[in-house]
Amino acid sequence: MGEFDQTRYTLLQRACDLHDEQAWEEFVGHYRRFIFYILNELGVAACDIEDVAQQVLLSLTKDLPGYDRARARFRTWLSTVIRNAAFAHFRKQKNRQARISVFGEEQSLEAMAQPSEIDQRIEQEWAAYVANLAMERVKGVFQGQAIEVFELGLDGLPTADIAEKTGLSTASVYTLRKRVKKRLYLEIRALVAELEPS
Repeated sequence: MGEFDQTRYTLLQRACDLHDEQAWEEFVGHYRRFIFYILNELGVAACDIEDVAQQVLLSLTKDLPGYDRARARFRTWLSTVIRNAAFAHFRKQKNRQARISVFGEEQSLEAMAQPSEIDQRIEQEWAAYVANLAMERVKGVFQGQAIEVFELGLDGLPTADIAEKTGLSTASVYTLRKRVKKRLYLEIRALVAELEPS
């Protein structure tokens, strides 16, 4: 395990100590947006998301010491905690079947605990979440037209059209896109190491 991974895992260990407020705040800062996003995807009403997120965080204060990275990736374990809080909320609201039907499946909660469409969606949302965070970081690094060129390429605009639109040469468009793409890849790898210690 690398030094950086060890540091991230150490944060998880420190966050288990309820007296280490700084570690807990850093931990929450890393995962709060993802918790909100997944609760929204699971169908928790916007007016209830803050309350359910608080339940997730409360569960984490109790459950985090029991996390065993030999048994599951942290993302998988965290997703289970989020799901459990959402299902508990649905049971409480007595609208469980209506809420669960958002996923197009009439399954019991026990069946949904198995790998399912929800797990696939969580995996997809995690990837999108990390990519968006990485893009935010990349935007802070590049100046000028680099981001514009990269985003136009993502939109499917041909290189010649990007060059014409931005007033750059096609060689410059290739170079800028390559630089941004490389930096984005590095940022994604760094975020995966930060958010999902191995």
